[in-house]
Amino acid sequence: MKRKKLKKAIALATAVTMTMGTLSGCGNAGSDPTTGTTKADNTTAAPNQSSQTETTTSQTESTGITYPIANAGSFTYGMSLATAWSDRYDSYDALPLGKALEEQTGFDMKMVHVQDKTAMNLLLASGELPDAITYNFASNYTGGNAKAYSDGIIYSMSEEFMQENAPDYWAYLQDNPQIYKQVKADDNTVYGFGFILGGDLLKAGQGIFVREDWLTDLGLEAPETPEEFKEMLKQFKEKKGAEIPFEVTNNTLLGLLKAGDITSAFGLVCMDPYQVDGKVHIGYAEPEFKDVLAYLNELYTEGLLDPNFATVDSETVTANMLTGVAGATDGAIGSVMGTLLTTNADVEGYSLIGIKNLVAKRGDTPMFGKWSNDVPGNMTVITNSCKDPATVAKFFNYGFTEAGHLLYNFGIEGESFEYVGGEPIFTELITNNPNGLTLKQALSEYQLAWTNGPFIQDPAYLLQYYSDQRQKDALTLFSQVDAAKYKYPAVTIPTASASKHSSLTSELETYRDEMIIKYIRGEESLDTFDSYLNTLNSMGLEELIQIKQEALDAYNAQ
Repeated sequence: MKRKKLKKAIALATAVTMTMGTLSGCGNAGSDPTTGTTKADNTTAAPNQSSQTETTTSQTESTGITYPIANAGSFTYGMSLATAWSDRYDSYDALPLGKALEEQTGFDMKMVHVQDKTAMNLLLASGELPDAITYNFASNYTGGNAKAYSDGIIYSMSEEFMQENAPDYWAYLQDNPQIYKQVKADDNTVYGFGFILGGDLLKAGQGIFVREDWLTDLGLEAPETPEEFKEMLKQFKEKKGAEIPFEVTNNTLLGLLKAGDITSAFGLVCMDPYQVDGKVHIGYAEPEFKDVLAYLNELYTEGLLDPNFATVDSETVTANMLTGVAGATDGAIGSVMGTLLTTNADVEGYSLIGIKNLVAKRGDTPMFGKWSNDVPGNMTVITNSCKDPATVAKFFNYGFTEAGHLLYNFGIEGESFEYVGGEPIFTELITNNPNGLTLKQALSEYQLAWTNGPFIQDPAYLLQYYSDQRQKDALTLFSQVDAAKYKYPAVTIPTASASKHSSLTSELETYRDEMIIKYIRGEESLDTFDSYLNTLNSMGLEELIQIKQEALDAYNAQ
């Protein structure tokens, strides 16, 4: 494949969009696997489309790897079941996407599915690992990628190993050093095959949605300040009969605080760690966080925020937003806003719009928003249980070839997409599924861009996924933030500090989350906020900041 052509295509797509099983060892032997690095033995090394009826050969520019690989054999592959397709298929390899992957690469995937992250962590702890796993170690494994590496789970890949067995992925990382820094260990080996966002447009995608039709009826402008948002909620309650004007789950509430959807108005970037001119801050330990909590307490006390936010589930939120019990919520443009608009498409007048992240005065630019790193966390790793890492690496390299990029983002030509004006455009099988599948469900059978995987997500897919203009407008609005200025990057926490970093983060955030509920519900007076800060300090806040600062300094020095 022509690597530069793939890079150019992704850059062009970004510019265009911005203008608007059984556990076993691997199969047949391949290259010598000892050119990689494992923590188990402390060995360190220096750092065209196809359809289901016709296969086109794809050759990499750098080493001559030809797909499909003859006699590639089988390997075991672990991942969580996806609710988007698990009601219709038993396994990933049974999907049209899975079948096409096997056909185009020559591999036989033996799937090892788990139900959720709890089950995945139990699998990881068992020691009986599949050859490869797709998982968000950064968020869901104590200590993240670094700890999984030091625990001997991840087979980390050296430069020599990748040049031979994953040349297209390696070449992409060399062309994009900022992304390379986000997937490598402190010994310069690479953890695995990252899910990479191919443009800034893909980094946003979440925020607050409100009933546009209600705003119109009430003669209100879309709110921008806390005062305007609160007044809107009051009118939703008093004049539209909304029992729960602002409806969120506890996880959603934490998510909007982490994303800074309301914090800019109070002089706080976000609740999560962020950086200002290279200095690390942790939002939930900043004095301005008290003002954010006081505002949420006001909404709660005045009956504008769901009194059961700490226990309500997402299904209830959806039902309440569909039936008029609620008029505002927070979530993803695709899975939340898109679902609501699609479900109520036949309800006369029903409409939603995204609103700007709250600011101190109308016209200000929000400091933050949902803004993912280039590699948002999901990683496909080869495990140290794999007998032939070199061969398995060749399978995952396919996602970084042109043919693999097309398959993972758009699926199968003639089925899930057709070329229109030279661009891959989803067919009605996806956009108007004859079996009544939602857009997300239909996409889930043919591609992985709707979720994540070992490839570069293409911005050109997104505006097709966001089929409604109101979703596109929301994306534009949510993207107009200064988040890149403050975002704490996907640094590598040194192996020596990984366990301490993980334990401190877990303990501090557990305490934080408990106190957030108490402060919002008024169970704890905000007069005790100084005591809260003192407790954070006694629990090791400064040590956590120091670890993060050292990691950031090392990251910036690369």
